[in-house]
Amino acid sequence: MRHQENTRAGRTPAPAPLATLAALATLALALAGCASKGPQGYGAPSAQQETAAQAQQQLQNAQQATQVDNAQTYLDLITQMQQAGQWYASLAHTEAFEQQYGVNPESRLMRADALRNTGQVEQARQAYLALLQGATTARARRGLGLLYASQGQYGQAVEQLDKARQLNPIDANVLSDLAYAHMLDGRLAAAQMPIMQASQLAPANARVQLNMALFWLASGNQAQASQLLRQLAQPQAKGALPMIDQTSLQTLQAQLTSVRDAVRLRGDSLPAEVGAGATVSSAPVLPSVLPPALPPVPTLGTRPEARATEALPETLPAGITRRILLSEPPGAAGAAPASPL
Repeated sequence: MRHQENTRAGRTPAPAPLATLAALATLALALAGCASKGPQGYGAPSAQQETAAQAQQQLQNAQQATQVDNAQTYLDLITQMQQAGQWYASLAHTEAFEQQYGVNPESRLMRADALRNTGQVEQARQAYLALLQGATTARARRGLGLLYASQGQYGQAVEQLDKARQLNPIDANVLSDLAYAHMLDGRLAAAQMPIMQASQLAPANARVQLNMALFWLASGNQAQASQLLRQLAQPQAKGALPMIDQTSLQTLQAQLTSVRDAVRLRGDSLPAEVGAGATVSSAPVLPSVLPPALPPVPTLGTRPEARATEALPETLPAGITRRILLSEPPGAAGAAPASPL
């Protein structure tokens, strides 16, 4: 009663006992612990609540980042398989990836490329057609072009590759593919511009440079071709592998035969810049290009069809060279065969 009277009179209550203060402190700590679980009422959150919320957000961000890294690492692994020509294994892994992480544009493109390189033509075509929208359009166009070229349908291949070029005018692989498709179609004049552009855009790309050499040879410019091939046959740096080897040149010789046959059938004229004084010879290019003592260089990351040319004669059936498709796959390590599609 006296406490109530003191309160009514406006007097200050007496200090609380130490035990009471300790109890209040314990209650405050308990409430702070509850607050750390998240806001429990209206109004601005307390400092503890803000800290807890920030920690929770950081944890979620870390979990998401870990998941993305794992998914990207898996995609990188599939890319390496495809660069090494392990198309069947990569097809299985794209399915496993999509089961674990879901379908995304990159996995769909890899799947389409794997279908094309395992001979599943119609499935690959449908997969590429489904990717002709948004950011995947250029790569899907290129894939369709490579697919048509592998079937000898060079007109359709050129159409799709040119559309891919329009979407990405500085992609050296697309330009090189387009030029090679023109050459296989017997159109040297049409191949000149894209292969010149590709060669200057990617001077360190062995496949692009071999297509450049193929163009010079098909145009009858032996001197330019020999100079370029000798450069490619020499290591570019101390301890580095040459960009090409004997197998590359064997494939190049076989492809040159196919291109010359296509040019003769079409009756295409040589480009003006390279046609003056050029003579198209049927003599093999191998003996005049590589130094006699050049040691064999293992070809890493090449397609099985390209490796198979080691034991084949210089004059390969046209069907074999047409199955070696343009610049596929890009970025393979080591010496590269000529103009794989």
